[in-house]
Amino acid sequence: MSEPTSSGALARGDLSGPGLLRLARQNRGAARAQLAQLAPAALAGLCQELRPEVRNEFLMLLEHPEDIVPLIAETELCVTIRSGGMSDAAWLLEVATPAQRQACLDLDAWNGDALDHARSAEWIDALIEAGRPVLAQALAELDPELWVLALRRMADVVVVSREDERPDGYFTEDGVIYFRAHSDADLARVKEIVQCGFADAQPRYWQMVYGALFELPSEIEEFALRWRNGRLADLGFPPREQAMQAYAALRPEQVESSDATTWQGSAPRGLVERSELPRQLNGTLLGEALAELSPERAGDVLGYVLGVANAVAVADRLRLSESESIPDALRKAVAGIDVGLRALARARDETPAEVVERTRPLDLFRVGATLEPGRIVKPPLEPDPSASEDASEA
Repeated sequence: MSEPTSSGALARGDLSGPGLLRLARQNRGAARAQLAQLAPAALAGLCQELRPEVRNEFLMLLEHPEDIVPLIAETELCVTIRSGGMSDAAWLLEVATPAQRQACLDLDAWNGDALDHARSAEWIDALIEAGRPVLAQALAELDPELWVLALRRMADVVVVSREDERPDGYFTEDGVIYFRAHSDADLARVKEIVQCGFADAQPRYWQMVYGALFELPSEIEEFALRWRNGRLADLGFPPREQAMQAYAALRPEQVESSDATTWQGSAPRGLVERSELPRQLNGTLLGEALAELSPERAGDVLGYVLGVANAVAVADRLRLSESESIPDALRKAVAGIDVGLRALARARDETPAEVVERTRPLDLFRVGATLEPGRIVKPPLEPDPSASEDASEA
């Protein structure tokens, strides 16, 4: 029997993000009437229930989406924008919070430890399209290093005294600092950034100019990466060096059995909400073990499982802004935990639930990656720059 989609059925308890979107496609007025009865926090929750690529459609149903977008988790908003297409990014960035805008760049504009200039240019274009006030806010709020790196990538910057002749192909806002874009597309971006910065965010304008003229790009990128890694850690994504510990070898006999209180605490945050996790665990040994624990204890363990998935995503260098990255990392994390859980249950002669109760999920994954490296594939090691230099000198 098909699911009910009438407003009456929804009012009787079938209220959900997917349900409301199905209703809107049949009866937009009825769906909007249902949505008008809900508080902003509830609407943000319903939006995050949907697949990222259709969340824009849901948000456009709302009378005041500007009240809902700021309540969406930073990581979820980035995934929403990227999945829905950058052509719709401008209006979402316009109503987003500063933290959400920064998270979009943190999650999507980097490729490993290097700034992805093609991706960052897309976000700059979206900020420009969002309007001069939004661009001025972004200039003042986003890391200055990002703007310096973007400016250096897009244009040459020189100082010309007022007595000297203006160089060909350059433009200026202040009569002293001149800019020459590297392409027509860059020219449009640089002009908007320079004009907006000089008119509406002069402290950042002069900071960008000084950085572009006098600071080393490698040092600027190092600082930008440091700030980015700190914010990602706040979102539950550890630095890569720490994340790689998930693949450190660990044999079953080396795992310590401990009281749960020794590692119980605030569970890490992640892209996938806990309410979604049971579906990911269907048919797994971990899922069966968690079903035997109290709901509260199972919720705590699930949070730590999510932390393992986040570490796997970072270690495997998955693009954190892609909608399938964290679900894929979660599937890999659960597969590794299942292997470790099965091995420890045999070694200790305990049930899987007893093992889960007294063993860190990270240790279970490490055991799984150690016992079945062909299944739980470890990411390749980073190349050693010094080794390539030695080879070239030999």
